[in-house]
Amino acid sequence: MNLAYLVVGICMLILGRKFFWLFTGGIGFFIGYSLAPKLLPNQSGNVILIIAVVLGLLGIFLAVFIKSTAISIAGFAAGAYVIYALLPMLHFDLGNYYWLVIIVGGVLGAILAGTMFDWALIILTTACGAILISTSLNLASPLSIVVLVVLFLIGLIVQGNMKSKD
Repeated sequence: MNLAYLVVGICMLILGRKFFWLFTGGIGFFIGYSLAPKLLPNQSGNVILIIAVVLGLLGIFLAVFIKSTAISIAGFAAGAYVIYALLPMLHFDLGNYYWLVIIVGGVLGAILAGTMFDWALIILTTACGAILISTSLNLASPLSIVVLVVLFLIGLIVQGNMKSKD
């Protein structure tokens, strides 16, 4: 179990809309942490961690200082990450179209974030949080999908209730 995935996943699942900067920072961190070993295969764990932290800080910077740009970038990154994480869980083999489907997920995430900001944040942060938590638990395939769906629904309910109280 990866404790960092679990902690950030719980925070994103429950507080993603409230702490938009956490969401963009978390997405930047986990994109760096997931992709850096694939793009730079011979680098040490410390280099990968530094790259992930820099991307996380960049996400936070964008969220705080350039909110409209950050919304689109975070929406794209979250949509792409959700598809990137779901494809192996669902055992889809898309061959050469793998990256195209991920990019389409990113574009849909950016559109969603730009048109329905609050609900897009709730949906995207809940999905990312649920994926991070279920990934960190290392469960077998059918059980991991059930846990993912249950966590997603819990996150939607919690964040939706928090939004209605604002």
